[in-house]
Amino acid sequence: MSDISIPGISGGGRFNTREMIDDLMKVERIPVTRMEERVERFQDQRVIWNDVSRATAELRDSARALYGFQSPFNSRIARSSNDAVLTAEATRQSQEMTSRIEVRQLAGRDHFLSRSLDRETDVEAGSYGFRVGEDEITFNFRGGSLREFSDAVNRNAGELVRSRVVDNTRDTSVITFEAQRTGAEQRLSFTDDAADFALSAGIIEPGRDAQRAVAISDQTLTRWTQPLDRQAVQVSEGTLTVRPGGELSLPVRPAFEVHGNVMLEFEVRVTDRSPEALEPAPPPPGPQVPEGPDASLQDITVEGARSRALLPDLEEPEPPQIVDDMRFLFAREGTASVPLPELRDTAEFQTVRIPLSDYVDQIDALGIRNRNSHRDLEIRNVRVFDPDARDDFEPLNAVEVASDSIILVDGVEIVRDSNTIDDVIAGTTLNLHQASTQPVSLAVEPDRETIKDSIIRFAGHYNQLIRDINILTRTNPAVIEEIGYFTDEEREQAQARLGALQGDSTLNQLRSRMQTLIMNPYETRAGSQLSLLAQIGVSTNVSGFSGSMDASRMRGYLEIDENQLDAAIRNDLQAVRDLFGYDTDGDFAVDSGVAYQVERNLNPYVQSGGVFAMRRQGLDARVERTESDIDTYNRRLDRREQQLRVEFGRMEGAMQMLEDNQQSLDALRPQQQR
Repeated sequence: MSDISIPGISGGGRFNTREMIDDLMKVERIPVTRMEERVERFQDQRVIWNDVSRATAELRDSARALYGFQSPFNSRIARSSNDAVLTAEATRQSQEMTSRIEVRQLAGRDHFLSRSLDRETDVEAGSYGFRVGEDEITFNFRGGSLREFSDAVNRNAGELVRSRVVDNTRDTSVITFEAQRTGAEQRLSFTDDAADFALSAGIIEPGRDAQRAVAISDQTLTRWTQPLDRQAVQVSEGTLTVRPGGELSLPVRPAFEVHGNVMLEFEVRVTDRSPEALEPAPPPPGPQVPEGPDASLQDITVEGARSRALLPDLEEPEPPQIVDDMRFLFAREGTASVPLPELRDTAEFQTVRIPLSDYVDQIDALGIRNRNSHRDLEIRNVRVFDPDARDDFEPLNAVEVASDSIILVDGVEIVRDSNTIDDVIAGTTLNLHQASTQPVSLAVEPDRETIKDSIIRFAGHYNQLIRDINILTRTNPAVIEEIGYFTDEEREQAQARLGALQGDSTLNQLRSRMQTLIMNPYETRAGSQLSLLAQIGVSTNVSGFSGSMDASRMRGYLEIDENQLDAAIRNDLQAVRDLFGYDTDGDFAVDSGVAYQVERNLNPYVQSGGVFAMRRQGLDARVERTESDIDTYNRRLDRREQQLRVEFGRMEGAMQMLEDNQQSLDALRPQQQR
């Protein structure tokens, strides 16, 4: 029995059952590993199709943007010849036009300063009120320093007026009050205890005589340098009409002392009756010379001889003299008459303001003279007033006063209460920055830069899609090496995807279709002179400068000649627009153009339930089926592994029993020898 020996059991149990089971299960798991690798490939392909779908959708959207509702060809931009004076913002509703705009006056807000006050000045407790225009705010102040009062104003009335305290010297301060609204009607007033504080702080003072209306009636008209001509000067319902040759004087009673910002304001209309209407009178017909009498005897009549008279040659009268003189108004101070600024021809009445302090120290009357041969002057609502006056008070130290903006747009005066004006030029908002005596040219035109950027964006998305398709469907590394703008990470990703969808008919057909659409001619209003993208500088440029074929250019990428594109957009914008989207049958719906065709052909690929969605769904289904197979196979492997453990356990038990028997036999052997 001592000769019995079982390999792996006898001599220390060299047989490793766990390792044997693991080796057997590795073989059993090979199908699962292959299925897991297949799932990874499906998932990688799904990511690839997602990226292709995204690139296709971006190209579709950029194509739609070139002809749809948001087309950049409908965008407008406003260009000012002097941005320091005027800027503007145009919308898609703006009409293309050029306007000459003169900014005569900016809209202002009341901004008043106090006199220098001791820093320790206290503001008494009380009820303080502030009025701006028609709105008023009143609040109670418990008393305190200037800064505490200023903070209380900002906290309680900040929507109407803002206050600030500034230390102007080491020992004194000034307090400021600034209205928060612009416009002549938005004047700042102090009420209740605020009025007393404003008087004591030197912000306001009792007002002076602030206004004088100039009456217009038959009784108020007086002669100036010549007697009144009632045929040339007439009054009707408060409107004075002065025809050519008319002259008169309108008294200002009592005389108005001119100081500060005193204005002469009136409504005026100057009508040009056109020199062409002043035709010279026809020449006189001259004397009528009768013919001599006839003599008749029975049936015989002898005509009388014609009278002969020596008549002078007729001379045509000289044409009437044309006189242009737009200086109609004169400010009269005593016996002196100072000419006021010239007026302009207008179709409607316009309000005009003239600062009298630039001309006289006092006005006694307004002289009106019409020396024109072909213009009528109409004037009404004449007044002399001080715009800085505030009810019974006026500011002592005004940094700025409430005023309207005044602009002249193509000769028409516009008055508004803001420096932002959006109701003068349709679809365009004017932003006034400073007054200027020089007119500013404002051109509303197509936003050519946006149009160019949109075309470049379209070409970029097209190239991105073609690039991705080339990488996915080809195995030649040159398609990656020729792309110079890739980062290292992008280049590594592209190399991993090289040829991943080689031979895929969907992508090959898509690339071929896009290249055909890009190269096709399209109908435009310019005809054959502009029917191809290449004619605006967008092309594949397959031939290099030497005329030889460049393989990299044959990949189908678009290149842009910016100079040619700029010229096309500048010189033939409407035809460029037609090239991307055009209504050929006049039904107000685009039905032709490269952008229209690209968008129309890409929709089936990226729309819900489209080609790419079906591809992703197919991959999802395959992943789901494979993962289900993996789960089923794994459960079977678990059962198989458990079965092997049981069987190897039994084998180990049997082997252990044999080993125990052998040891028993070895133990009996010495006894037999004895």
